[in-house]
Amino acid sequence: MVWSVYEAAFRDLRKLADWFSTGSHRSAAGDLHLGAGRLVQLVRRLGATAIPLLMRELRGPDPQRRDAARDALGAIARHGDAARMRVTAALRTVIDGDAADDAKVVAVGLLSDLGERADARFADPTAIRTRAAIALAGHLETAADVAGAADLMVRQLEPEDIVQMLEVMADAAPAAVHRLAGELVLRLDIAGDVRDRVAVIAAMLGDDRDRAPRSADPRRRTQAAVLVDGAGRRVVIASCWLTAARRWRRWAVLIGAAGRIEDCLHDDNAGPHGDASALSAALCGDGYRVASTELDRAHDIVAAAARATVEAARALPSSYYLGRDLLDLGDAHVRGPGARRDPAAAALARAVELVAAGEPARAPLAAALLAQDRPAAAIPALDRALAAEPDWPLHHWNLAVALRRLGDHRGCHHALCRFVATSAAPSGLSGDPDQAARLRWAERAIAELERGAWIERGSGSCAT
Repeated sequence: MVWSVYEAAFRDLRKLADWFSTGSHRSAAGDLHLGAGRLVQLVRRLGATAIPLLMRELRGPDPQRRDAARDALGAIARHGDAARMRVTAALRTVIDGDAADDAKVVAVGLLSDLGERADARFADPTAIRTRAAIALAGHLETAADVAGAADLMVRQLEPEDIVQMLEVMADAAPAAVHRLAGELVLRLDIAGDVRDRVAVIAAMLGDDRDRAPRSADPRRRTQAAVLVDGAGRRVVIASCWLTAARRWRRWAVLIGAAGRIEDCLHDDNAGPHGDASALSAALCGDGYRVASTELDRAHDIVAAAARATVEAARALPSSYYLGRDLLDLGDAHVRGPGARRDPAAAALARAVELVAAGEPARAPLAAALLAQDRPAAAIPALDRALAAEPDWPLHHWNLAVALRRLGDHRGCHHALCRFVATSAAPSGLSGDPDQAARLRWAERAIAELERGAWIERGSGSCAT
């Protein structure tokens, strides 16, 4: 009897090896989540016994066989705690060993899916970052996707790594990066200098905005409820039914009696019964009453509370950024009455200060106009600034941004070349943390323009 059990397991292992080696895995191409019924049956019968064979496939060079092994290992890990521990232990040997980078990426991804955190050392970390960045860009289809990606970056990456990832992504997916950079600039839980550097990246991608994918107005498909208790606290609930996934996405905001946000709860998968009414009923049992179910009312209350929170120098919860698209709040926390000044207003105020101090050439009036998305109006101001101070690099930088947005690629090329040339001389920009990012962008944009049809043959070199 014992021998027959071993014999059956041996036969199944041979069948599993044949499934991979004979190309059966390729019949499931495009649907490698155990799409082949034969593989499902084999893995179910073998359980943890199949782990060594699957780990060899995961370390192998064939990407389809590697992906099939990954899915099979994931299925085994869900068979119970003992199987899960064996799978995670095997995956960690890949991460800690000398396996190829591709295998380590798959192992880290599967561990993450299983709720395990893992750090791997890669032979070519730049290539891995590039591939990860491109993969991330491919998933930024909706406002919720962008908010989720930004939140993940803020929580898991160092500030410098955030900037580097955006730079890596920009070449492959400029439209997606523009949206992601715009979201990060609105995250007040990021240091101001990092937001400024991200804003530089967004500025150089300004003409890609219209090509970015746009999602439908979420308020057209969102339920809302505003509840109040006897102490003056309010809870605003917004729920959205995701038709394709057949589940609710839900966001709840707790606003204290002082009118500031105290907490938020975002649930990307509230299940098939996670609409606003279900949570409202539970809160009513705790002493709340429904005051409104109007979307506009819910929007206005949360917007005012977010501004009040920021004005009081308090941080907004991370989950605020994840759910605010359900009420179409956008940048409501940094604009409107009592909000922080937007970049254009700040630039104008700085311009007034510099003019009063007798330094009109340095006044960032053009920068203010660019922040207001008025590149044509910025050109005359930049011409005056360049006439007064032709060797100040930032004038050439701002001119390049303006001309790029206006579609003048020849003029943008010339301005970028002048920016690079004037930046070579010692100046007050030497201590500016944004300057290195500007130079990288300028050199990359110059190369792209010279490769394209915008620069005539023979005039592609940078004249200083």
